Amino acid sequence: MEIETNKITDETPISFLTVGQLKKILSIPSQREAVKNEIPEIFGPQLASELSGYKMSTIYAKTSRNEIPHFKRDNKVLFRKSIFFEWLTENKIETKAEYSRRMDRRLSKIER
Repeated sequence: MEIETNKITDETPISFLTVGQLKKILSIPSQREAVKNEIPEIFGPQLASELSGYKMSTIYAKTSRNEIPHFKRDNKVLFRKSIFFEWLTENKIETKAEYSRRMDRRLSKIER
């Protein structure tokens, strides 16, 4: 039984799908990926709050103390996507393996 992809509904049994149709359905980006791709290059404090999990008041406090990279245009606080995500992830915590490798390199330099 051939089912057209555009006629597939939530009630369509999986056993009626062809391998090609299933591959096409599974290649649909997840909602999280779609949202990530929809983030504009420049955005305001509201989206910064949603993306970071910080309250709006915290976003404004961090910008006023210059703790978060931002821009101002006509008294509006703006963020650039690449810089914002870089800032958000800049304090990476070292894994035990990374720490061990770093200490091994440090000790090997001392022994020379």
